[in-house]
Amino acid sequence: MNTAICQFNFSLRGWKVVTNRELSRQDWQLGEAHWAKNSHLWQPFAPKLAFLPPLKRRRLSELARLFFEAAWDLMEEQPNIPVVYASANSEINRNFALWHSLLTEGDVSPTSFNLSVHNALVGQWSEMRQVKAETTAIMAQQDNLEVALLEAYLLLQEGQERVLVVVAESPLAEQYNAEPVVRQPFGYALALVVEKATNINLACIVLKNVAILQKNVVIMRYFGYSNNI
Repeated sequence: MNTAICQFNFSLRGWKVVTNRELSRQDWQLGEAHWAKNSHLWQPFAPKLAFLPPLKRRRLSELARLFFEAAWDLMEEQPNIPVVYASANSEINRNFALWHSLLTEGDVSPTSFNLSVHNALVGQWSEMRQVKAETTAIMAQQDNLEVALLEAYLLLQEGQERVLVVVAESPLAEQYNAEPVVRQPFGYALALVVEKATNINLACIVLKNVAILQKNVVIMRYFGYSNNI
């Protein structure tokens, strides 16, 4: 018997997803096997970020650009709200580039080093959006979205009116992927503005006897969805 260890609810005020490839709605819905087979056919997409000065745009990595493109317009009315950022790898390609530079040149760029840490993207966001509210960066492996929503829910329970949740990932650059790991073959950022309500309900469930993992795992599962977006 599966056991629910917690349940929580919220509402979505708005959301936006951006990818670095031009996927159709059908491409998106067909899922991972389709992505792996057809991603080489999709045209690249790079957000223009016309709302930022050129100097600031140049400092942003591809993943940061996707983050800003997904979240910027959602925050026009009230940019100074808490942010929960979740990513399994975050700036992993910048990290590999730094290691390569250290090994081949014996030195690294201080600026690149500062922008390589896990919370760099949310730090850049808070700087450029003048966010003085709380910001959080987390990594929860395959459960990033669900854990980020739980973190946002806890902030709402502490009295916050709204929380911006951003989940972003970028595939490992080919030259670094010596032992290929299955990843989504495109970069993406999903931004959601979460409010206190009961429209969407989630539960943490302990699944017992999961043979593929050979241990108990905690996942988040939709109990119901009634939000009209």
